[in-house]
Amino acid sequence: MPLGDAPNYSTPRTLGLAGVSILAALAHFGLGAFDYGGERYLGLAGMLLAGLLLVYGVLTLIRYAEARDAMSDPNPRTPMYHTPHERLTLVIGLGLNLLGALAALAWALAGAAWPWHLLGAALNLWGAWLAWRARPRPD
Repeated sequence: MPLGDAPNYSTPRTLGLAGVSILAALAHFGLGAFDYGGERYLGLAGMLLAGLLLVYGVLTLIRYAEARDAMSDPNPRTPMYHTPHERLTLVIGLGLNLLGALAALAWALAGAAWPWHLLGAALNLWGAWLAWRARPRPD
């Protein structure tokens, strides 16, 4: 990344990833509470996954805000944004969203509130696509 390039976290795609992850987390919280009545531990696992997605979404939103703020710094930026955690953060987002999509699809195939679970899976697949597209690419 040459000197002065905008950090990867400052892109609208990262903002979208944060928003979609938060929305998917809220969907999984609700669906996990609904599923808790039928299958106690599986519903609880869905809510745990929702908690991880919520934390990921909020932290990604904070990184987006920090990156946008850093772009208005009067001192020139140095290539300090191309770090191992930048790629790892997006890989974790990809993994969490794919795991959420698989869980929602499994619940939908089991027949429990399948339209809502398919909607949750669609949100997760959108989040996984955003995480994949936002990953840093080698120069």
